[in-house]
Amino acid sequence: MKVLVIGANGKTGRRVVRRLKASSREPLAMIRTPDQRPAFDELGVPTVLGDLEYPIDHAVRGCDAVIFAAGSGSRTGKDKTVLVDHLGAIRSMVAAAVHGASRYVMLSSFRADPRSDSRIKHYHRAKGLADDFLRTQHEVMEQSLEWTIVCPAGLTEEPGTEKVAVGKVGWEPSGEFQTSRDNLAAALVDSLDEPNTVRREFVLIDGETPLRDALRSV
Repeated sequence: MKVLVIGANGKTGRRVVRRLKASSREPLAMIRTPDQRPAFDELGVPTVLGDLEYPIDHAVRGCDAVIFAAGSGSRTGKDKTVLVDHLGAIRSMVAAAVHGASRYVMLSSFRADPRSDSRIKHYHRAKGLADDFLRTQHEVMEQSLEWTIVCPAGLTEEPGTEKVAVGKVGWEPSGEFQTSRDNLAAALVDSLDEPNTVRREFVLIDGETPLRDALRSV
């Protein structure tokens, strides 16, 4: 399976690429600038230049699946959030469907909601609008994606345990909860193999259930 990783140079994206490589799949890392290429050359992972503010058909063409792990970042303005997290994400979905990459795994966010009134509502609304399009794309296009939406909580650099807890979107876990980037990357990649995650969305936090068992329960 050839998998395009959008946002491959990010903290989570790099973990996704490494896990795909270790699982004997064929990752293709989409990067924004040539200076990001050497890190992937060292891994033996091919790269393709692409920018979500522009068409990325050339990057998607020939791929079987897409993992969207991109984000505008906290240092950019609200305009970039719209251009990347909302419109750029939709652009990637359309490209995936048109070019036959039928499997699509979206890294979303806990509390993503088009009507969010959170402290970072511009981000949560952008993610929510993108998720809405992914769920309903088949209503406006001839093609249809086998999608999965993964919604982590606050991300940490803690080592992954591959033990998690999952719940329906809207679930409010008790106590303090976070999601390690390692566990998130594992869930994004392993969702490719789990039929039960197709056309499903779920909250993902660190927990006590083995990841594979958790994915089979969503």
